[in-house]
Amino acid sequence: MKLLAIVSALFPWLTIIDCVSTTRFCGPETGDDFQRAHVGLIISPIMSIRMIREIEIYWNHARYRPGDTIALYTGEPTNGLEPIYTLIPNAPSGIKRTGLQATFVPTSNLTFVQQCLQYHVAWLRNDTVRMTNCLQTQPHWMSERRAILGSLPMSRVFLPGTHDSASYAIHERANSENIVEKYVMTQDVDVLAQLIYGVRYLDIRVGHYPNTNSVWWANHGVFRTVPMQIIINQVKTFLDKTNEIVIFDVQEFPVGFGKNLAVHHDFVAFLEEQFAGYYLPKSYGWTSALNTIWSSAKRLIIGYDERRVVSRYESIWPCVTHQWGNVRTIEDLFNHLNRIETESLGQPRSIPRSAMAELTPNTWDVILNRLGSIRQMAENVNINVTNWYNSKWQNTANIVAVDFVRSSGIIETAIEWNERRNSYC
Repeated sequence: MKLLAIVSALFPWLTIIDCVSTTRFCGPETGDDFQRAHVGLIISPIMSIRMIREIEIYWNHARYRPGDTIALYTGEPTNGLEPIYTLIPNAPSGIKRTGLQATFVPTSNLTFVQQCLQYHVAWLRNDTVRMTNCLQTQPHWMSERRAILGSLPMSRVFLPGTHDSASYAIHERANSENIVEKYVMTQDVDVLAQLIYGVRYLDIRVGHYPNTNSVWWANHGVFRTVPMQIIINQVKTFLDKTNEIVIFDVQEFPVGFGKNLAVHHDFVAFLEEQFAGYYLPKSYGWTSALNTIWSSAKRLIIGYDERRVVSRYESIWPCVTHQWGNVRTIEDLFNHLNRIETESLGQPRSIPRSAMAELTPNTWDVILNRLGSIRQMAENVNINVTNWYNSKWQNTANIVAVDFVRSSGIIETAIEWNERRNSYC
């Protein structure tokens, strides 16, 4: 694949690492060829009139052998189940589009128990399954790792996030998008599904529309997407069903706010009413350990990108620092992320920061459709971001926000490296 070739040329030592027990990585070298290998599944964000949710297989295996096979199954690869797709890896790492469309899974079918969602992948050697993985949800990954994460503040936890979390479009069937949809929609599952899959940082943009039935809307720029009430209800549902901590970060106010702080005060009052009993007071501060947050029984942190308003309320916190590159190429995105992650080594901070790991089209890119769509940009970027945060910035990462999160491995990357960073291995 072209983009993997770019990455390989720049960084031949890149690896992709599985989300498994730290024993696999912290233990002594066993001589097992598969001890540090990985194979995984992602869902392509690309949508056309012919295809949606294409399953992609990616792998990293320095000790692969000629004759090894990677196989895709519709269940656990046991008891003679026949694969629906196979490939023979011809390089230590790679990604392969299967041409197969994943079954549509509505959010209502997701549970609050970790589960594999039908598709499994296996690495076979001499017709023996040696390693497996699946498309899976992670509704409890933070609380399940309380023993190793509890003493840390948010700024020292590797958190998977989504960019413009509420700009989502759910398509059961393949369809085409108009030019606006191509550059407005950044996710293909709703906020509740994002949280169930493992996202813990939500990037929220708000518009004020006083002449509509729903006064408060989620926006992407000047385009409104979903009533804010729907987003809030989804977040509360997730908090009610889990013991996870969520950052609800209100970052921009593109429509209806202007310089009028009165609108901000109205919106904060709305948030306080809707999230009553959920939000953690600002007095706890960003330096609070996760155990302190868990002990409070308030597990929602509301960030707010207007200092003059934040200073007047206990319900809202200084917002997460967004680290934007505003770049249009893979190479420039790497350089931006490399700079901010390198600088973070000498600049410890209390307020969390979010690496915005996506390309930013300019006006002419949108008008002329030069970059293909946000879906196409995510397809090009996300496997590279997964690689980089597995092999180069795994020890400095804080929040990493991506478009179309299911087309990346950033959730399992964050889980694995939270374990490794805090297990002294």
